[in-house]
Amino acid sequence: MGRKLSRQGILFVLVGPTGSGKSTFCERLIAEFPDVLSYSTSVTTRPARANEVPGKSYHFISRDEFIARRDRGEFFEWEENHGNLYGTLRSNLENGITMGKDLLFQIDIRGALNFKRNFSENTVTLFIVPPSFEDLQKRLRGRGTVDQGELQRRFSTARSEYEALLSLHGTPGGVDYLIVNRELDSTYDEVRAIVIAERARYSRLDKDSVRQFCEVTI
Repeated sequence: MGRKLSRQGILFVLVGPTGSGKSTFCERLIAEFPDVLSYSTSVTTRPARANEVPGKSYHFISRDEFIARRDRGEFFEWEENHGNLYGTLRSNLENGITMGKDLLFQIDIRGALNFKRNFSENTVTLFIVPPSFEDLQKRLRGRGTVDQGELQRRFSTARSEYEALLSLHGTPGGVDYLIVNRELDSTYDEVRAIVIAERARYSRLDKDSVRQFCEVTI
């Protein structure tokens, strides 16, 4: 059996407004690295969209069930956005870290900072933004799948996330990388490079697994 480096799992957290490209980048990462990356499926009370697969895109449950599971302490974190509840299962995080599996998350900035506070050594945050707010507006309006009221709520959420991003500038333990999504393929290359580099970061590796590569025989 070949020698293998080992470490705890990494929590790759992608943050950014709706329309920034988070979902596309996660899908491409999973497709390219199916053996080393897996998408952590969150739980939500919102209805599934036409292109979403239950159990893969999200675990879709009722509001009553969500609240019951929340009260049992099953969620590491949960938030309410646009009138819908979203949560991250505590078991997903703990199992991934312990077993050395790297997980992908799409959550808001508040959830990302909660990850950083509780799993500072394991969490890598990537904040993805379009080139301008005008570009974001064009992308969301171009989808044609949400009404004007929903669009305005999403624009308001984006504004709040940008304000949070600016407030974190120079603060350790916040956002690790800021990525401007000007063009999908080149931006994906940036995201991909970060994932590869963080997976190889020396400080993350188990010392005993490194030792096997440092044996010298004469």
